[in-house]
Amino acid sequence: MSITVYQDKFFILNTEKTSYVICIDHHHLVSNVYWGKRIDRMEDFDGAEVLQTLKANNVQTSMEECSSFGGMRFKETSMKVTFTDGVRDFRYKVKEHNVSDNKLTIVLEDIYYSLRVTLHYCVYEKENIIEKWREVENFGNENIILERFYSAEYGIEGTGFETMNYSGHWGKEFQQSSELIHSGKKVYESLFGLTAHNANPFFVVHKNADEDTGEVYYGVLQYSGNFKTVVEAVPNGYVSILIGISDTDFEWILKPREIFKAPSVFSGYSNHGFTDMSNTLALFARKHIMPKNWAEKPLPVLYNSWYSTLFDVQCSDQIRLAEKAAKLGVELFVIDDGWFEGRNNDKAGLGDWYVDREKFPDGLAPLIKRVNELGMEFGIWIEPEMVNANSNLYKKHPDWIYRYHSREVLMGRNQYMLDLTNPEVVEYLIGCFDTLLSENNIAYIKWDMNRYASEIASSVQKPEDYKTIWYKNTQGVYKVIETLRKRHPKVEFEACASGGGRVDYGSMTYFDEFWPSDNTDPLDRLFLQENYSFIYPIKYMRAWLTDDFGMNNRSIPLKFSMHTAMCGSLGIGTNLNETEEEKLLQIKKYIDEYKNVREIVQFGYLYRLKSLKKDEIQAIQYVKEDNSALFVFLDHERYGKKFHRLKLKGLNSSSLYRYELNGTEWTKSGAFLMNMGIEIKLIGDYDSLLVRLEKIEI
Repeated sequence: MSITVYQDKFFILNTEKTSYVICIDHHHLVSNVYWGKRIDRMEDFDGAEVLQTLKANNVQTSMEECSSFGGMRFKETSMKVTFTDGVRDFRYKVKEHNVSDNKLTIVLEDIYYSLRVTLHYCVYEKENIIEKWREVENFGNENIILERFYSAEYGIEGTGFETMNYSGHWGKEFQQSSELIHSGKKVYESLFGLTAHNANPFFVVHKNADEDTGEVYYGVLQYSGNFKTVVEAVPNGYVSILIGISDTDFEWILKPREIFKAPSVFSGYSNHGFTDMSNTLALFARKHIMPKNWAEKPLPVLYNSWYSTLFDVQCSDQIRLAEKAAKLGVELFVIDDGWFEGRNNDKAGLGDWYVDREKFPDGLAPLIKRVNELGMEFGIWIEPEMVNANSNLYKKHPDWIYRYHSREVLMGRNQYMLDLTNPEVVEYLIGCFDTLLSENNIAYIKWDMNRYASEIASSVQKPEDYKTIWYKNTQGVYKVIETLRKRHPKVEFEACASGGGRVDYGSMTYFDEFWPSDNTDPLDRLFLQENYSFIYPIKYMRAWLTDDFGMNNRSIPLKFSMHTAMCGSLGIGTNLNETEEEKLLQIKKYIDEYKNVREIVQFGYLYRLKSLKKDEIQAIQYVKEDNSALFVFLDHERYGKKFHRLKLKGLNSSSLYRYELNGTEWTKSGAFLMNMGIEIKLIGDYDSLLVRLEKIEI
């Protein structure tokens, strides 16, 4: 069994490789007593509750599963409530606990007030992941104010740990940083109304970990709104981790008989470093998080026409682009912004989701028909959550946006944010896009969001409920995408938000891929993509070849650029109207190469062999069953060094592998390739190489 109850006070949650042990002490305090490598002998935990009881005399020292503000707690706590008489703590006793298959619930009730918190646990034994979430219920007759309610709480005993997360901004997402948890608190938070770019909703706490060694504790939050992660060095010798919905500008009036559910956290432990963590999360996500229709399907090679036409979208021009894209071997043709009414620039049109009849006199049908005749699927861009002041929708419904009635509305990217707590807005959006998808053979939607949330007040919410809007807005987004997916289950959905602003495990539940950054500079992308891969699956990482490398204006060879994009789910965004025939033929060759390794890249086990952050080259290896793909990059040659030895990983030592290198075919054993390695020759600036290895029968 994955969950064992011992002496009615220990709950041992076992995966194949790990154990997470919870204890109820003599004071009814629920605490974590162990998290790490699997321990099978239950009797070893005898006496642990005595130690926990002693610790409970000073709750500051206890690694609680549900710490509440108040009492003798002076650390950051995972929940805070206010009762009608002004009492602001939650003092509980354990009412009951239940185990059913791989699920555990522990019910906590306040000793005086009608408040109940249920701690939920779900063990994914084979995947080595444990899910946590919480529910809080008001079973009384008076309102209770919920001011803070994190999804999960963790404690890691000891000192000397480091915390890792992402930082960044537009065009510079996924900047990985790791720092010592020495004293105080480290807070990672988003107040943008979505995940955004400056932090990400996960935690990674490790001790001297690298790719293959060291202890790593990690968890990812299944939520796409304002989040907060607090990593605190508690002076009593352990690290406290809180993760969930941000409590900044959050307040939920819990009415009688009302239940509030916090989003889930999926957590794990590795004593084999970051590679094990990354692949555990990727395999788990594919099996349990990703929408089923696309989880096991390779994503198609797409072409997006944005850089060819910008807002000047015309049916005849798009058909000509589609004909060129089809010759390259593209499988999905996408028109971006500019196809709907009034959309000739970014100052008008958002909200009016109807085909512009000046640009498409006969609707989208002729274009889609031609795209399908060319053997490609058709896709389109939308930005549902936004509206321009210069739109029919805004003129008709100016009260459908977030705003303070006494303030001038702030403009962001020439647009306002629609109020998705308003059922009429939600139904309007569902109706628009349901009609679009029903009337046209559309196989793919790129869902964008290019403005952060501000002035969060609503015409349909009471002022006392304004602090619930951040959460309710996220639920509104989920309702729109969930409804569209149910009605159009074959459609592929991509999440984009000014680049990588909506990369999280909440979005992953509803979308089939991410756009990780608007920065398509191949060298920058190597760093972005490497850091992204620590937490998120490669399959979800769209990577494009473009002409415009944005802020850097570098001149980079096509081979290096294509190889960078081939490390993810490949897309093409070059201006085909201005691309020479010779280059088009080269792009076609690389697309053909990509299709030969696509399943290895999108579904394979990932190894980050070398990193330009600390090494002379970048090397990424993917292994799937009997095949492997190796990408190697050199940004610039140093001191005439042209040869670099690489030891591969993940192969079968006793098997033979055939591969071609520098025009010569080789056959080597897995043992040789992983221990002696192979020597790669790279020269000059921006050189790269793709090596495919195939296991052969002896």
